[in-house]
Parts: sequence; structure tokens; C-alpha cells
Amino acid sequence: MADNSDLFPRFFKVFLSETASESLVIPLSFNEFLADPLPKTVKLQGIGGKIWTVSLEKISGAVYFTTGWSKFAKDHELKNGEFMTFVYDGHRTFEVSVFERFGFKETRAEIQAIQLSDSRSDSVVEDEEDSSDDDDDDDDDDVDDGSFGEDEEISQSLYPIDNQETETNAAVFEGNLDIQALTNPHFPTRLKNRIYELLIPANVVNDNKLKFGDSVKYIDGEGTLVGLKGKWADKRICFKGWDRICRRNRLKKHQDTVECELLHDDQRMVHSIRVHVLRRTD
Repeated sequence: MADNSDLFPRFFKVFLSETASESLVIPLSFNEFLADPLPKTVKLQGIGGKIWTVSLEKISGAVYFTTGWSKFAKDHELKNGEFMTFVYDGHRTFEVSVFERFGFKETRAEIQAIQLSDSRSDSVVEDEEDSSDDDDDDDDDDVDDGSFGEDEEISQSLYPIDNQETETNAAVFEGNLDIQALTNPHFPTRLKNRIYELLIPANVVNDNKLKFGDSVKYIDGEGTLVGLKGKWADKRICFKGWDRICRRNRLKKHQDTVECELLHDDQRMVHSIRVHVLRRTD
């Protein structure tokens, strides 16, 4: 992980079944990073892609993961002597990595792939005039090569986050994003007429020397979805399945903004797009 990731507080724990099967104590030195008053629940996100909701309780001055922790431990098949790192996003999410006793990171409790349809009949999204004039405009007059047409059903699946180092793993809740604090390449977008694909602005790609494969993972507060790469005659980079992100986050045109954070490995290959939703409150 890049040095910038050190901005996010973290701690590590060795798993011992006799003391940590039902609950896990957070180091006292870490309490200063927790909100006051203490939130009733937090989310634990494993590198396998799943998210667990776990209760927080203060007992005799110490803070514990309680209800829900035993399921996390069971799902990860934790064994004595294995250790975990917990990276805190400053809100209510910890990204948890599990290491076996020889220090190798393990990918466990992976999301099982299920097929989803990119059908327009799932729900209705208002079709208003596209008011965005950013670089990532999806102009309806552009011509593509016919691949992944809008009326063609696109296959998607849920699948886990790669076991690769990224520039940051911090999730940010809606409305609490400090854009200046993002250390990865990112760009804003809004709900548009053409919601079935997300266009990556050329200047973001070129300025950051980014590379892309045949798919990416969209990561939002609901979990992870696959977006398949589209094909355009002018070689623009876009990914399908964006409509599902728009729908399940209930984006409103002219009101909500999405900041798309591009997570990449040390070879500049983008493997995930973390979705930050910013909603207007007026």
C-alpha cells in the first residue's frame, strides 16, 4: 500500500479463539479515533468483498466488536495465531485483511458470483435532458461499434476485491467526502440520459497514465458489482452496468453528484471504481 494510505488509522490483532471467538477488543490506544458518542454499529469489509455489520460496545472502558463479530470470525475461518489488520475510514467502516501465521494475506469469505441483468425493466429512471458539460459527457450522437448496445442484455456478477495493494481502501459515506483528501485519481459525474455506461474522462486516463482491463468493480455502500468494458469506435474508455449503481443509490438528476475514485495497483491498472455519492441538502 502506498505511503498515503498511512493517513488512515489502523491497528492489528492476533486471533486467539479463547478470547476472540465471540467478541474482539479494540486496542485502547485506538479509541481516540472513534466517534464520541460511540456508534452502535460499524461495518467490517473483508478483502473477499463481503460486508458485515457488527455492534460496538464499551465495557469497563474498553471498546469491543460484539454482536456480529462471531459470524465474521466464522465466515473467515480464523485460526489461532493468524492476525488481522483493521484500516478505519474515519466514519463507520473498517477494511479488514487476514494474514495466516506465516504472514501471507488470505482472501476468504468471497462473494459468490450471481448473474444480474442490465434490463431496463428493473426500475424507472427519469429521462431528462442531459445538462452536464464535463469531459465525461455521454453524447447520444456519438457512434459506437455496436458492441454492448443499450438494448442488449449485459451480464454482471458480484465478485470480490482483488488481493492487490491499492492507493487507498477508505470508504466515505454519502455527504461526508473531502475530495481534497482523495489520493487516487478521481472525477465527478451526474445522472445522465445515457445511464447504462460510465465514461472515464480522457484527461484523467492520460494525466495519470492509467490502464484498464476488460472489467472493473464498482464499489458502493451496497457492495460490489462488475462493470464490463464497452467498445467505442473512437477508443473511449467506458464501462457498462452503471445504471445499477444509479438505481440502487437512487440518484436524482440535477441534484446528486458522484465522485468516482479509481483504485489501481502499482502498475497503474485500474481494478475498481469506488463510488462516493454527494447529495444536495437544500
